[in-house]
Amino acid sequence: MAPIVFWLIALLIIAAVMFVAELFVPSGGLLAIGGAIALTAAVVLCFMIDRWVGIGATVAILLLTPFAWMGAMNLWPKTPMGKRMILTETAGELPRSHVLVGSTGRTLTEMRPMGEVEVGDVRIEAHSEMGVIIPAGRSVKVISLADGVAIVREINI
Repeated sequence: MAPIVFWLIALLIIAAVMFVAELFVPSGGLLAIGGAIALTAAVVLCFMIDRWVGIGATVAILLLTPFAWMGAMNLWPKTPMGKRMILTETAGELPRSHVLVGSTGRTLTEMRPMGEVEVGDVRIEAHSEMGVIIPAGRSVKVISLADGVAIVREINI
């Protein structure tokens, strides 16, 4: 029984080391797969010791996995790899268009439902009302602004 317990503890340590290493080493998921295999082998060894030990280990792993995943996701952005992959600050705000509701203009591109519209001398990106396709060169009216994006409707002049 002692060799089984030794291998059980060794497999659990190997699984933990591989899962933690996955956070720091860009392995493409290979370390996580190796950790999952080691963890599965540890559960099989638990079943070899006793059926109830195996069931207990399975239930414990199933209950603790979401918490371990959540902890890893909280820790990962603080790792060197996570800091390089997650954007934390932006260069600045995008310029807002100074187009008012009720302004009229002309579509520069076909709106499917997004496209470019020229209102006065300002060229903006806009959405057509309810996703309607509006061909290029048509007259449109700004009917609303949603998050700084103009919503336009085709008008007949």
